[in-house]
Amino acid sequence: MDIQEYFDRIQYQQEAKVDLKSLKELMKTHLLNVPFENLDIHQKTWITLDEEKIYKKIVQERRGGFCYELNGNFQQLLLKIGFDVQLIGAKVYFSETKTYSPPTDHIALLVQLEDERYLVDVGFGDFVSEPIKISAETHHSERCGTFKLTKANQYYYLIEKQDEMLGTYIPGYTFTLTPLMLKDFTHSCYFQQLSPDSNFTKNKVCSLLTDTGRKTVTQSKFIVTVNGIKTEQAVPDEQAFQVLLEKEFDIVL
Repeated sequence: MDIQEYFDRIQYQQEAKVDLKSLKELMKTHLLNVPFENLDIHQKTWITLDEEKIYKKIVQERRGGFCYELNGNFQQLLLKIGFDVQLIGAKVYFSETKTYSPPTDHIALLVQLEDERYLVDVGFGDFVSEPIKISAETHHSERCGTFKLTKANQYYYLIEKQDEMLGTYIPGYTFTLTPLMLKDFTHSCYFQQLSPDSNFTKNKVCSLLTDTGRKTVTQSKFIVTVNGIKTEQAVPDEQAFQVLLEKEFDIVL
């Protein structure tokens, strides 16, 4: 891994130090420049949890990826800088069924800074854009919304996002602090690419944080949120999808 090449990819222009300020800026610039996307699945391009291949795809080919790729790659950058960072597994909440997925369905990062631990995640789409301190109860407000992190039980922590319309918190996922390796997510990565029950096989998506909100393209819609105001336009066919992909995300398949 070439740190400067990675910095150029995410447009990080500051001196990288092992502190919270640098971690916040690295996370923000990553989210602003590397999209969350599942395009390889629909291109029938097999995704393997190989660090060199993921680095080439995201940094050198200027693509995005889903959680295993994005957080797996970001961990390698943080390690290279000198951060104490581990991969951790998470169970994603499904609001339709009010159930949780298996414990390695999602991959996130645990960063230790002095006496504090932080949840870091650049691979969950429309979610946090800053590290969140892990404690028995943490309230966190930022550009992407208001979040609450609590200790759900002896083993799991829960992170929730406030629904401003309803005034309630909606679970995102639960996670443990048990360190894992990238290969521990192999089965989940296979499932997401192959199963008809996987959300990633049902619809194409490419989504990116912006300075004023977020932009997302799917097979049927192009959604742009600017200062809390959301607009949508139809994506009538594959050609229109490809045009938006190149114009808005600089991706040509």
